Amino acid sequence: MNYFAISALVNVLTSSVVGAFVLFKNAKSIKNRSFFCYSFGILTWSLCYFLWQVSDSESEALFWSKALMFFAIFIPATMFQLSTALINKFSQYKKQVYAAYLISLVFGFLDITTPYIVLGVRPRAIFPYWPSPGLLYVPFLFFFFVIVIYAHILMFKHYIKLTGIERNKIKYVFLGTAIAFSGGSTNYFLWFDIPVLPYGNLLVSVYGVLVAYSIIKYRLMDITLAITRAGIFVCVYTLVLGIPFGVGIKYLGTGLWLMPVSLMAVCATVGPFIYLYIQKKAEERLLVEQHQYQATLRRASLGMGRVKDLKKLLDLIVHVITRTVRIEHTEIYLLHDESGKYVLKALKGKRPFDPSTRPAAMAAGLPRDHTPETEKPDAAGMAQGLPGSRLSVLPGDSALIEYLKRTGEAVLFEEMRQKAQDYQDVRLKEIISAMTLLDGALVVPSFLEDRMIAVIVLGKKKSDKIYTHDDLVVFSILSNQAALAIENALFYQDAQKKNEQLFRAEKMATIGTMADGLSHQINNRLHAMGFIASDVMDTIKLKKKESLPEDTKTLLSDIEHSLARIQDNVKRGGEIVEGLLKYTRKGDQGFTAVQLCKLVDAALEMAQFKIRLSEIDFVKNYNEHTPRVRGNFTQLQEVFFNIIDNSYDAMMQRKTELKEPGFRPTIEISAMRVAKNLEITIKDNGIGVKKEDADKLFAPFFTTKLSSKKGTGLGLYVIRKLIEENHGGKVIFTSEYQHGSQTRLLLPAASEGETKD
Repeated sequence: MNYFAISALVNVLTSSVVGAFVLFKNAKSIKNRSFFCYSFGILTWSLCYFLWQVSDSESEALFWSKALMFFAIFIPATMFQLSTALINKFSQYKKQVYAAYLISLVFGFLDITTPYIVLGVRPRAIFPYWPSPGLLYVPFLFFFFVIVIYAHILMFKHYIKLTGIERNKIKYVFLGTAIAFSGGSTNYFLWFDIPVLPYGNLLVSVYGVLVAYSIIKYRLMDITLAITRAGIFVCVYTLVLGIPFGVGIKYLGTGLWLMPVSLMAVCATVGPFIYLYIQKKAEERLLVEQHQYQATLRRASLGMGRVKDLKKLLDLIVHVITRTVRIEHTEIYLLHDESGKYVLKALKGKRPFDPSTRPAAMAAGLPRDHTPETEKPDAAGMAQGLPGSRLSVLPGDSALIEYLKRTGEAVLFEEMRQKAQDYQDVRLKEIISAMTLLDGALVVPSFLEDRMIAVIVLGKKKSDKIYTHDDLVVFSILSNQAALAIENALFYQDAQKKNEQLFRAEKMATIGTMADGLSHQINNRLHAMGFIASDVMDTIKLKKKESLPEDTKTLLSDIEHSLARIQDNVKRGGEIVEGLLKYTRKGDQGFTAVQLCKLVDAALEMAQFKIRLSEIDFVKNYNEHTPRVRGNFTQLQEVFFNIIDNSYDAMMQRKTELKEPGFRPTIEISAMRVAKNLEITIKDNGIGVKKEDADKLFAPFFTTKLSSKKGTGLGLYVIRKLIEENHGGKVIFTSEYQHGSQTRLLLPAASEGETKD
């Protein structure tokens, strides 16, 4: 086998691979169809060229010469059609394209039936059988070059008007066709006894390579990786098909066996593409339902980010999955940051309660009977089919959760059961027990970066079909989109809480600014009531009571007692108003020497209107001789009020949650001189603060109180601002969860020469 036969075989492989890739990518496109027609023309011409080169008789060589010329006649027309399609002007030049095909058909008919194109074959140069031109061969060549040159002119005119990527697209196609036809034209010299051998024949493949490069780089026909696949395909098929041809020609010579074997080579080349096409269509028909719900899930995953309400989002996810995929049930377990557990937050579908699964719960390390109150599902969840608290929580250290975190992949029940049987692994058996308890056929983790924030449990399909690999891919995409949507919803929910806290804080600040005017109005009413009561009492005292009946005397005595109580309450009300007014004013008196005992008493006087002081024991390790601090009385009163208020809530929380017998809430206040400062320690025996929350305490809007209505999250933030920025002091907070907290205030001590309050 010589170079010229090999070059023809390379052209066969190149044109078949590139043409098939383009056609099967988008058979409806005029560009793709035109490219395939051109590639098919090159393919058939090159195949006949190869068979002509390996012919060992004159009659066989003449037959293949006529055959290759027949297909060569149609190449200019296919190239003209492709050129008009590439520049998006096929409809404009449609008549000219059809005329070119008609002329090619006439020449092709004459080639097969007459000697006017190929007269015969005879030896030329190194070739034993080279064709001789007939009477119409020169007119055919004229037609050939006119069409090719005209097509290039059209592309060049279009090329010079373009810029950027579009210009580069046509540049590679234009260059490829020019090189390919220049190389192919070297075959015509020997027809006229010009001693130029057709070494350029191999350049015909350059067109396919350059067009493929244009496709891969600029997506001319919307294909990716075509050049890589084509290269691999050519290398493999050159070996697979070339070796049998080489062996056959070496040992059998050339003959009629080449025709069926060559046909087999073409079929073997095109066959895989036909197989893939038919397989794809068959799968589309068989899996039409699966593809429909997968498309629905993909669309749903893109729309989840628009849902801001967390509960609605989770309910939407389980509803869409259950309804679309037609499965028995779906649950979402959401990460509870404080406990590290995954808590059931949404479910859809019924699950029958099976008492036999209770041992599985214990084996899987899942809670069976007890769930903290804050993590139990609501009544609505129970009504929808939640069979008891055993399914409400997944511990963070359970085998199933640890496996999901470690692998980051979905878990199929059947696959996991097979693994457990094969490897006899205890942890795998625990995972099977957990999935049995959950009645889950598929468990999908939902990750946000490296953090698993949710677990989606899916029951069996109602059709009893298994979950496929495509299902796992779709659910993986859905779960990741869900993680992002959940994070957005949590952020939105947190932002709403902060806005509510800000609104409450602003509302309280507004009330504070109104306190001055309100206290004036209240004091006026109280004074009026006091004056009236005093006037009536004076009138009664001046009245001679001796002559009055006994029952009248008793009545007057009761009235006097009531008036005295009114006066006492008027006085007490005035003190309360004065205290409120003093607390809400900014303290324009500036910094003075403040006595600790008076400061604490003032704070308690305010606290009594919010908390029950009778429920608390106060231990005061200080007296009137304790060194005074230099500060603003009103601001320091607010500091102590906030600390006492926080301590009260923490102690009440401990009393409610731990239910310790004999527990008595206690606040201990101590003071000691430290260099030029006074260190004041306020210690309580409340619930304390968890380690993970300790660093967040002084952040604005962070609260550890059970209800957001009880705290704004601004108390400790304000304390630090007042002590450290306004007074140049220091706030040190320490706490032990379930044991209590301690706040140390380091304040500058007042000098002896400063004014005392």
